[in-house]
Amino acid sequence: MKSKKTIHSLFMAQKIKTPHAVALRSNNSSINYEELDNRSTELACYLIKQGVNTGDKIGVYLHKGVSLVVSLLGILKAGACYVPLDPSYPQERLLYIVRHASIRFIMTSPTLADKISVDDDKKIDITALHLNASSHFSLPEVDDDSLCYVMYTSGSTGQPKGVMIRHRTVVNYLWWMQDAFGIAQRDVVLNQTTFSFDVSVWEIFWPLITGASCALISDDIKYDPHQVINFIQQHHVTVVQFVPTALRTIVAAQKLQACSELQHIFSGGEALDQKLVDDLAAQFTGQIHNLYGPTETTIYACHWLCQPGADATIVPIGTPIPHVRAYVLDEQLNELSPGKAGELYLAGDILAQGYINEPEKTRNSFVTEPFVTDTPSLMYKTGDIVRAREDGVLEFLGRVDNQVKLRGYRVELNEIEVVLRNYSRLSDAVVILEENDESKLLEIVAFYTVKENETVQELELKEYLYNILPFYMIPSYLIEQAFIPTLPNGKVDKTSLHHNFKKNLRHTAKNIVPPTSNIETEIIKIWEQVLNNKNLSIHENFFDAGGNSLLMSKAHREIKKNLDISVSIMDLYQYPTVKALSTYLAEKGLKSTSSNKSDKADNKSNGVTTHE
Repeated sequence: MKSKKTIHSLFMAQKIKTPHAVALRSNNSSINYEELDNRSTELACYLIKQGVNTGDKIGVYLHKGVSLVVSLLGILKAGACYVPLDPSYPQERLLYIVRHASIRFIMTSPTLADKISVDDDKKIDITALHLNASSHFSLPEVDDDSLCYVMYTSGSTGQPKGVMIRHRTVVNYLWWMQDAFGIAQRDVVLNQTTFSFDVSVWEIFWPLITGASCALISDDIKYDPHQVINFIQQHHVTVVQFVPTALRTIVAAQKLQACSELQHIFSGGEALDQKLVDDLAAQFTGQIHNLYGPTETTIYACHWLCQPGADATIVPIGTPIPHVRAYVLDEQLNELSPGKAGELYLAGDILAQGYINEPEKTRNSFVTEPFVTDTPSLMYKTGDIVRAREDGVLEFLGRVDNQVKLRGYRVELNEIEVVLRNYSRLSDAVVILEENDESKLLEIVAFYTVKENETVQELELKEYLYNILPFYMIPSYLIEQAFIPTLPNGKVDKTSLHHNFKKNLRHTAKNIVPPTSNIETEIIKIWEQVLNNKNLSIHENFFDAGGNSLLMSKAHREIKKNLDISVSIMDLYQYPTVKALSTYLAEKGLKSTSSNKSDKADNKSNGVTTHE
């Protein structure tokens, strides 16, 4: 029997209990439950008036803020499901999602509307709806089997795939969190995750169905650990979630102990190591949690309460949460005994409905569960290698394929390879991960071969990639090869590629392009100081030059101080070379003293044309 328990129905029920409690808060504003309910109902009625039907897909192309949450709730109340369209994504990726998901309308704002190339009659300006909204429509009945959202993740074929998630599985997950950790009106949950990643679902909706408050941290400050900590203090945040990479920058800031009201730190998206747990525990007396789960199993499927001082290197991913069954299987789908490594399969009332418009991929990833005979059911093939301890606790060991988690982002290396091979002048490409000797962070390295009688410049190849892939999937290094080395069995010899990479770093002279304008000169001086590197090119990526999020925050402060211009830290992430950033700043009002004839081409290569 289908239930009427949906995300928006639980929110509406909570609104009746706590109408005047703060639902959303940020540095600039706040909104209570009653106001949020009224605004989202107005939007739902407007969508219904425009002909939106149950099950329609509505794109959301907005920056983080109250309007975004109003849009999500309004879409759900109208019986539709939302599809995130991340403003940081390249135009080509956004348009693919719009077409592939058959998106009916796109919620957007005046500052973003012109940045996505779809017909104007598809766009709805959320800021103008108070002019013509109508509340004379009855909201449709929506059952828990209806779609809640479609989240696009990296795909191995060169295109992202849309994971379809139903209300029921989201509600199951949120009720587990509430049963396990019990937040109430006094609690404040930080929303720092971009809404195109499913962690944002619990950061936003868990507080909104329990009477707590959701604190929306601006993308302008969320990469600066000092400002993040100040925000947590200012808004009395009690619950946060960060990927381990971000947690390391917060630990390095040495101010976490000042967050006296913080009770829970959740970590997920990457392997969590014991040293980081111990470093956190030195500044934080609350609970530290490790969460694990792919998008296809509705946010997270396993949980582990971390133990500071434990005799381990990697923290376990823990045990399955309620509604989840976990199996460690061999290639013939036989269960393996504790201590033996195998692939993790997940089953239960947490599975996605599948991949939208991808029946073959769905059949390959969601297979029959052989261990349940009374009711036919499916299990999800995660591609993760794990082993179970004698006590049933699961430990993550690696991947069976070419998918990785890089700084919290799910990346299919195969997708990058396909995109490179589609470039007209390349004959082949292989992508691997390499550890940066200085930062110890993993970086994407692409090797490629060029077709006979063709030549390819690295800058034009990067321009091509920036127009197709999100910034976090752009290789840090592009290395041309005469041929791709193979093993006797025909497989790629990745050990040989690793040696080629190290050799390339030692013997390849860097092509240094000096600054040619006042703005470029000022920025490169700041970068040289922050990175302690006097050997920079205006085309060099900040992170390729040894930067990290902590150093980026420092560079942001120095640029604002020395150039006396309003610039967000998100701008620096979106324009990560001196050339691209200087052109963007010039367009905002700083005048360059030199010719900028090549600016547009360089901007395009660094994603400027597709970002706000």
